[in-house]
Amino acid sequence: MENLLPANKNIGTKHITNGCYRLHPVEWSIGESVGLLIKYALDKKVIPRTVREKQGLLTDFQGFIRKQGIETEWPK
Repeated sequence: MENLLPANKNIGTKHITNGCYRLHPVEWSIGESVGLLIKYALDKKVIPRTVREKQGLLTDFQGFIRKQGIETEWPK
């Protein structure tokens, strides 16, 4: 299936991490990231899966969402 992007409560997680992902700020960040992925993929003229498959695109996308205020790591 092409271009199906899960976000928020329908993502696959393990039972141990599920509690962390159900916090509202984390859910919102996931939704925002998916929206930004759509924009990024359209701008780069690739399907969203390609961003995950190509390390250069993934690194660039992660920098792009960080600039938008999305945290990509758990606080230390």
